[in-house]
Amino acid sequence: MTDRTTLLKEIDEVSFALNDVTLYLDTHPDCADAISYFNQMAPKREQLLKDFAANFEPLTVDCISKNGGLSDHFTWLDGPAPWEGGAL
Repeated sequence: MTDRTTLLKEIDEVSFALNDVTLYLDTHPDCADAISYFNQMAPKREQLLKDFAANFEPLTVDCISKNGGLSDHFTWLDGPAPWEGGAL
């Protein structure tokens, strides 16, 4: 796997875990273990997205604004589209 593919896979895995624990917290809002896990995974996902944006292109609009904003080029268009092999 390429570095790009490896990083996308890790982002997918962490995002899935974060979404799953968020759903769990909807029904168990006081679960200390789930809160701790959420607090561990949220910054990890944010860092992975930041790393991907720095090395390739932003995956979310949040990555564009956190990366210094727009200058004269819309960076979201720089990477391949999913139908061009940009997705896993």
